[in-house]
Amino acid sequence: MKDSKFAELNGEQLQELNELEDKLGVTLVAYDANATYNSPSSETTNS
Repeated sequence: MKDSKFAELNGEQLQELNELEDKLGVTLVAYDANATYNSPSSETTNS
């Protein structure tokens, strides 16, 4: 299973995200792609 961390956005990025939300009519969530990793305890192996 992947664990993710929310992205830390600056003011300009947050404004862009809010504008996209208004345009699309949805709620967007920003994740930090560099902080995503596979948790060793939840990995499965195919035997």
